[in-house]
Amino acid sequence: MRRSIGTDAVSNGNGQFMKGKITALCKAGVSLLLFFLLFRKYDFQEFGATLRNAQLGFLVAAFMILWIGHYICIFRWRMLMRPLMPVFSLVRLFQIYCIGLFFNLAFPTAVGGDVVKMYYAGKPSRNYAQSFAATFLDRDAGMLAMMIIACIGTFLIPSEIPGIPVRLLIWLSFAAFIGANIVIFMPSLHRLFTKLLHSLKLSRTAGRVDAISSAFQVMGKHPRILLDSLLISIFNQVMVFAVAWVTAEGLHLHISFLYFLVFIPVITLITMIPISLNGLGLREYAFVSLFGGIGVTPATGLALSLLTLLMIVLSAVPGGIVYVIFRNRNELQQMAGMGKDF
Repeated sequence: MRRSIGTDAVSNGNGQFMKGKITALCKAGVSLLLFFLLFRKYDFQEFGATLRNAQLGFLVAAFMILWIGHYICIFRWRMLMRPLMPVFSLVRLFQIYCIGLFFNLAFPTAVGGDVVKMYYAGKPSRNYAQSFAATFLDRDAGMLAMMIIACIGTFLIPSEIPGIPVRLLIWLSFAAFIGANIVIFMPSLHRLFTKLLHSLKLSRTAGRVDAISSAFQVMGKHPRILLDSLLISIFNQVMVFAVAWVTAEGLHLHISFLYFLVFIPVITLITMIPISLNGLGLREYAFVSLFGGIGVTPATGLALSLLTLLMIVLSAVPGGIVYVIFRNRNELQQMAGMGKDF
């Protein structure tokens, strides 16, 4: 019986992994189409001149800021783990985090970076629900900080661009985000949700929801940790915006930092629309549209987008190297199955 269950688990993981690959190929097609449409109508000479005239010192500084931000995220993630489960050393979490960055680029559907972090962090103790809770809260704190800064930014600078209701997008997203978090941290709503799952004959899923809900309730008893994680997230988000701003300075674009406080969150939200591969193509259209509204030429806006993307890709390379050295095919299948469950 045990052998049969194990075989079924691997089979489910294989099926989920193959479905993820097909989905990824479809999204890659959308991204390629968007890039084709972008490059077809923009000035290649201006685009090339913008890249050639970029100041390398600013680009290196932006890349270093990006890595400092990564380290801050690792520290925040470890802090959120402490009330829930045994924690690793910062060195081990750094390795897991880097592998997660790599998977966000290489396997963006069936096995995303968050699933990888959840799997490796929970594997030694088998506390996958707690690991999921810590990973979710880590991402949740970052999103909350980004939303708060963006909402404040809408009062500091004109944020309406023809055809793009920037202010409305930000505030509606913030309201939806707060609503979702209220549901997560309210036990009564969780109980109602699990009852619904049981009535739909989804008892296994309901059990997972109960376990995850319990972990969230534990975190609710540690408001200081939640507050500290939010403060760290606000600082980290400012650094994320600074990466794009310093890159823009390297391209001789002297744009107020306040615009980045509003535009980068909107771009982030747009890239989360699940129709392209990791938001590629959508991200570039958003950069061109938003920064074009304040006078940046399309070719230069595209150069800014691609340079910041290149930094993200380069920051994922170490995780790819670590994964290639220590990879295990069975683990990949298991993570694919967990991606479906969670």
